[in-house]
Amino acid sequence: MSENEKNCVGVVETHVTSLPLPAGGFRLEEGGSLPRVDVAWESCGLEKPENDNVVFICHALTGDAHVAGRHPGEEDPTGWWENIVGPGKAIDTNRFRVVCANVLGGCKGTTGPSSINPATGKPWGGAFPRFSIGDTVEVYRALLHELGITHLVGLVGGSFGGIQVIEWITAHPGEVDSAVMIASGSALNAQALAFDIVGRSAITLDPHWHGGDYYDKAPEDRPNVGLAEARQVAHITYLSLDLLNRRFGRKLQEDWVAKDPAWQEAHASKFGTHFAIESYLGYQARKFIARFDANSYLQITHAMDRYDAAVKYGSLDEVCKRITSRLLLISISGDWLFSEDQSRTIAAAMLRQKKHVIYSHLDIKVGHDGFLTHTKELGRMIGAFFTPKALSVPEAKARKLAPIVDMIPAGARVLDIGCGSGSLLTLLREKKNAAGTGIEIAFDKLVDGTQGNLDVLFEDADEGLGLLPDAGYDVAVLSETLQTVKKPREILVKILDKAREAIVTIPNFAAVGIRLHLLFTGRMPVGSELPFEWYNTPNTHFFTFDDFKALCAKEGIEIKEVRAEAAGWFGRFLLALGLKNLGADRVVCRLARKA
Repeated sequence: MSENEKNCVGVVETHVTSLPLPAGGFRLEEGGSLPRVDVAWESCGLEKPENDNVVFICHALTGDAHVAGRHPGEEDPTGWWENIVGPGKAIDTNRFRVVCANVLGGCKGTTGPSSINPATGKPWGGAFPRFSIGDTVEVYRALLHELGITHLVGLVGGSFGGIQVIEWITAHPGEVDSAVMIASGSALNAQALAFDIVGRSAITLDPHWHGGDYYDKAPEDRPNVGLAEARQVAHITYLSLDLLNRRFGRKLQEDWVAKDPAWQEAHASKFGTHFAIESYLGYQARKFIARFDANSYLQITHAMDRYDAAVKYGSLDEVCKRITSRLLLISISGDWLFSEDQSRTIAAAMLRQKKHVIYSHLDIKVGHDGFLTHTKELGRMIGAFFTPKALSVPEAKARKLAPIVDMIPAGARVLDIGCGSGSLLTLLREKKNAAGTGIEIAFDKLVDGTQGNLDVLFEDADEGLGLLPDAGYDVAVLSETLQTVKKPREILVKILDKAREAIVTIPNFAAVGIRLHLLFTGRMPVGSELPFEWYNTPNTHFFTFDDFKALCAKEGIEIKEVRAEAAGWFGRFLLALGLKNLGADRVVCRLARKA
């Protein structure tokens, strides 16, 4: 038995609930209505009478409610997010009840074009009314109310599911404690729209589409060719260029070469090739038409394409102003459909509105489908988000940070650049009732900060701190980071755009200990302030306290307070004499722009 099977949620059954509807049916945002709405859903995990532990998962475009577990009669778990949902996993079913439902307009049990229209006794087909992302959310909410669930501790969605998440937490603030959007955005970009438009055209131009009324036709007389083409176009966007090159490149599919000459001739007459990528796309298309409906594909992609949260609510800032949930945004490298910038744009708007947001980036180079295939990295971040615990700051670390903590006023809003695992923000929360945002580029440390219930962002200070609002903070902290960034001058100026004051901690490479070490050994020292050998150091800039003062003067920056520290007695003696540049191993400066 595999480790995954040991931690499986077990047998999960699909239920279908018919929603109670008012006279006139379920009214849609587009103006139509549905006289009947059935919802297919599954549930697993710890059920409590209070229903105060429910996490709802919104599936992706062509997904379904079977997020985890085995269906009756199956031997192995078949859930599409088996590595994320289960006992002891990122979404721990020992703690949470997990609910997932099939989307409105789909073909997996929830009312859609292939469902029977009560007025005609036949499938809806092309007559199925247009619906919106808002309608899909209202169907989910109506289902949960039928199950006695009116509040969610968690709401999670990837891709199309993430679009439903942002609509839910915007339209119904207060209903969700914590929300996760993975490889998603507030609207599709122009490239994603283009791919969807081409896919829908392939279906509607298929002569077997029959305006959507093909359910009484034989299987071979349905729009299989158009649906296959739509899937192939879409599937290309799910994989990064890097992955396509690594997996396929220009390799030939060897088993095609062995086929009979007649098949070869027929294939060539259609301008087919023997490239492995063509074989792969054909395989994916055949699998897809066996499990999905063309009308559902048309309806769902159409609803997704038309959704734009910023347009619906006035602006992205207005969207984020309404959100009360703590929000985790995760982007994936090489994603053609939802770029890193789309997640960053939402994060920036959340920060402008002073909302709780975490942004992480998975540099896994596989593209959009990474949220389904690379669940180890994803699971660590989601698990930390849903399993917060108090960070423990070692005593030695707390002593080192004490001068910074002392300089920050109670209740301040703090930006910690290069926050590491969040020790400073944790101390400030405990001792000064201060809150703020941490900036970090190391994934492991982002996970730590997330688990510490801190607002942390994947952001490279050298890229300009573009996520952060100007004048959004009282104090910005740059602790022993200035010497490691590529452009220290630019960073020093930029942080005073973000905050009224800045606290900068620097090592002083003019300290007497370093001078003496060089004098008597002729080699660079290795110690607490210079912990690396010269050939393996991240320190790209070596400067002294006097150098730092000169730079501040040049840039119109006032040094309002200085705390110089020395580890040895001789350094402390020199400090007592006022010789900071000679005696200090480390200097903590409080800065502001000159009036």
